Amino acid sequence: MKKIPFAVFIIFLFSKCHAQLPPGVEAKIDSVFQQWNNAGSPGAAVAIVKDGKTIFTKGYGIANLEYGIPITPASVFHIASESKKYTAFSIALLAKQGKLSLDDDIRKYLPYVQDFRKKITIRHLISHTSGLRDQWQSLVIAGGQMDDVISQDHVIKFVSQQKELNFDPGERMLYCNTGYTLLAEIVKKASGQSLRAFTEQNIFKPLKMTNAHFNDNYTEIVKNRVNSYYPAGIGRYSNSVLSYSTVGATSLLTTVEDEAKWLINYENMQVGSKELFDQVFETSVLNNGNKTEYGFGVFINNYKGHKRIGHGGADAGFRSYSCYYPNDRLGIVIFSNLGVMNPTGLSEKIADIMFGDKNSETKPGNTSNGDTASFKYFTGSYLSPEMGSLGVVEKNTRLFLQLGGGEFPMSYEKEKTYSLFDGFFSIRFDRAAAGKSTGMEIKSFGSTLYAKRFTPASLNERDLDAYTGTYYSDELDATYYIVKENGQLLLRHRKHPDGTLRPITASQFSSSNWWMDNLLFNTDTGGKITGFEVNAQRVLHLKFKKIK
Repeated sequence: MKKIPFAVFIIFLFSKCHAQLPPGVEAKIDSVFQQWNNAGSPGAAVAIVKDGKTIFTKGYGIANLEYGIPITPASVFHIASESKKYTAFSIALLAKQGKLSLDDDIRKYLPYVQDFRKKITIRHLISHTSGLRDQWQSLVIAGGQMDDVISQDHVIKFVSQQKELNFDPGERMLYCNTGYTLLAEIVKKASGQSLRAFTEQNIFKPLKMTNAHFNDNYTEIVKNRVNSYYPAGIGRYSNSVLSYSTVGATSLLTTVEDEAKWLINYENMQVGSKELFDQVFETSVLNNGNKTEYGFGVFINNYKGHKRIGHGGADAGFRSYSCYYPNDRLGIVIFSNLGVMNPTGLSEKIADIMFGDKNSETKPGNTSNGDTASFKYFTGSYLSPEMGSLGVVEKNTRLFLQLGGGEFPMSYEKEKTYSLFDGFFSIRFDRAAAGKSTGMEIKSFGSTLYAKRFTPASLNERDLDAYTGTYYSDELDATYYIVKENGQLLLRHRKHPDGTLRPITASQFSSSNWWMDNLLFNTDTGGKITGFEVNAQRVLHLKFKKIK
């Protein structure tokens, strides 16, 4: 008889938890996680809720590779941004108790936030419409590393120095972790308790979520805590370090078993009420009246015709996703400790299994590539002040969008209109009566950006000399150097790897460093370069001045 490795035996022994699924369904779910279910790989924990009960929990793979400890349903994961729903729900509870108003100016509770002469409300923080710059990207621009120790005070000091908003509050939605860190501080001011203490008393204890807490001290010893990893070659992994002591936007530690209890609470409302959850699940509205897909720490959208309420998270090597299909009374939780795993996609595979072919509707319209004869009018180079250079190319009678070094298939919706990332972006081309499109309109979460067709710049080596020099941001107290080496420009910081600068136009450059991957250069009336703005991802219009 072949000997079974001890670690594999332990996985088998502890990963099962009285599944109550129809015959054959557990085997189908196991097949989804088969590649990670071994003694040498990080993996995931899974929970499924149906009709108000937890019907399935299981662990796959290893929680700690150095000691061979398996993942079980009781393994404690850092769930990253999925923490936000608990922060937002805490604010909703305090509003119901009359301890704050969602329309309060945040400076009522946080006087250290700059007076931008535009009111930022608590509601703006919840809905990612405040205009504040994102904390993670800003801290990295300032010279920090994502595996540094990052505390509440670090974020508060950064916020107190912010001089401009990305945009006016309520004008658009741009995902912002800073807002949720500040919500944690507002909970403290309004309730007199830390977010950890408030959620423990008002959410976790009543629901018997005994392994859930906001981890506000990275040195704390937590029983059954999982380590996180990234691939380091075939069959090899490296530790992905996480040293956060900041809460609100992240840092909830919990298990899939406890998360399942929260999804069940959507139905029985042991904590909360119908009125409260109606508010939590109501999508926010921008100043222009457009709706986003975001409620109180949750996205509200559809998957194959099924209404879905969910949120994911990603920090270090942790990946998480939890969702609830209210009309189907189905909830799915996946927590992973492998940085390349996609829990959202895996949850959709489980949803397909649970729905079956009879109940799973296919989205109409996306099986067609559209009018392929029109592709010649759409292909080419486009330029967005925020997104940088975009390319549209045709391959095998399908359009692809080139963005950030990757190529992504576009799905046809209707004439001149395509979607990207399962509807995350909607792209509409402006086509002249005869000839190529002049640009494309990009919509996401109720906001609209525009990218114009352009011809990429061709700068000679001598032209590049004008950009070299020292650049300083007083907002972040950060200094960068632009130097020329081997005929190309490099963006240099004393703590970061050099980033290669590539011209898009004479005034706009891309960078190989994600935190500053789109720079807009400013000039004086004589055409001399005076500085640049970082206009990338979740940080917009951040000014660096060229100094002697």
